[in-house]
Amino acid sequence: RDVCIATSLITKYAKCGMHEKALEIFNQLPVRNTVTWNALLCGYAQNGLGEEALKCLRLMRDAGVCPDEVTYTCTLKACGLLGSLEIGEEIDVEIREQGLLHDDIMLGNALVEMYSRCGALVKAEEVFEELPEKTVVSWSVLIAGYTQVGLADKALKCFLQMKDAGVCPNAVTYIAILKACVIMQSVEIGQDIDAEVREQGLLEKNVILGNALVWMYSECGAPEAARDVFESLPLRDTVSWNALVAGHIQNGLCDEA
Repeated sequence: RDVCIATSLITKYAKCGMHEKALEIFNQLPVRNTVTWNALLCGYAQNGLGEEALKCLRLMRDAGVCPDEVTYTCTLKACGLLGSLEIGEEIDVEIREQGLLHDDIMLGNALVEMYSRCGALVKAEEVFEELPEKTVVSWSVLIAGYTQVGLADKALKCFLQMKDAGVCPNAVTYIAILKACVIMQSVEIGQDIDAEVREQGLLEKNVILGNALVWMYSECGAPEAARDVFESLPLRDTVSWNALVAGHIQNGLCDEA
């Protein structure tokens, strides 16, 4: 009887990865609005089920329900997961026709990320330049896009431009730029990033960032520095240990490994 309660349940189950239960509730609803469809679609996209998210969009349209900014944001995520550039470009056209790009920064960031993930960096740059406001997310997805295709020099240039613009990097930014350091085999830049991370107290808060630092030092031939970061981690998971073991082997320290 209450669409709001039902939608909240769909959202809860979808976020918890219980998609069959979310779909079961969804199918019982006598009326389905945009918010209801979004709850199901975004649940699929957030859990890496890109195909299901795109199928959900098609069914939503067939039912005569119009997508909104949330629909487009989640659909673009699905396109990025699947590398579906053609569908992503179609969504881009719809967004521009409705004049949404300049009204919703999250939607603009989603477009940049979609193009970056699909390897269309020129398009990602074009959308990035059009954004009325460039947040840390905007910069980070572009930097990650460059490193994904091996353009480490562009990633570093973008990182420096970001700081010049007064935007403070976050853990996601640092993880992306550490990958660029590995591509360039630049332990010096990696050390600068290490210093920034420690100054901001991020090493104690983010195990993924800590693991990225261990991996960077290992890949750049600095196993002692990798060990130093490893010892600084408040939490060490399998990835932490694997990065250190692999780093020792890569640097010929088999006994230590």
